[in-house]
Amino acid sequence: MKREERLKKNYEFKQVYATGKSRAAKYTIIYYCINNRGICRLGVVISKKVGKSVVRHRLKRLYKEAFSRLKLQEKMEKGYDIIIVARKGAAALKFAQVLEEMTELLKKGNILR
Repeated sequence: MKREERLKKNYEFKQVYATGKSRAAKYTIIYYCINNRGICRLGVVISKKVGKSVVRHRLKRLYKEAFSRLKLQEKMEKGYDIIIVARKGAAALKFAQVLEEMTELLKKGNILR
């Protein structure tokens, strides 16, 4: 992921939480809002309750890869800030399940075409 496609600062996350909408699935929650930049930016939040650092980093890589795959297929609308929050049971997810959940949630939010 390119640097401009990431949410890194605390105020960026707070803005999405405050002004955005949310959708939830069994293991994943997404928050999203329009950013008026013409690009989609992603932030991933995984609590220590999900697992130790190896598990959290693995999940972060899976979510980022699913995001980039959906973006490469050019199915995503442009100009959104998206935060992905992993729930407690997400540690056992495989890539196909992560991709399926993200696709479902982004369709619910009308971010996927």
